[in-house]
Amino acid sequence: MDVRVINPFLTSCENAFSNMFNLTPQHKEPYLLDAKTGHAWEISGLLGLTGDCDGVVAFRLHKILADKMLERSGIKADTIKEREELSKQLVSEFTNIISGNAISEIRDKNISVSPPVVVTGKNHMLSWPKNYPIVAIPFVTSHGPFEVDVCFK
Repeated sequence: MDVRVINPFLTSCENAFSNMFNLTPQHKEPYLLDAKTGHAWEISGLLGLTGDCDGVVAFRLHKILADKMLERSGIKADTIKEREELSKQLVSEFTNIISGNAISEIRDKNISVSPPVVVTGKNHMLSWPKNYPIVAIPFVTSHGPFEVDVCFK
């Protein structure tokens, strides 16, 4: 995997958290993710990459952090169901912002990005590309952790 592609996604994520929600995420040590192992994440925003890099980028978090992001954005929900739907929409848009900013920084590669897809539920399953490593980059904020997972050739 090429850090010239990974790093713009991480920088974009950090900047978006800071600018949009006044939260300063701190990244921790990356690790190789085993796709067959369960996870604790409740929401995943996914992007497909094609072109010079084929694969997937996932922004993964817990509902409590998504709720805090929604609260800090100033969006109000009247019911629990409405808050859950707005949280999913916010994660989708946040994932879209991350990808747009990251791709604009990757000038030496031709990469297209799919519209974001959000998957929810405890221990939800993601279909990762076969035969490519999945690198997980964990972050912590004052309102909980999140992770950016990248898998591409």
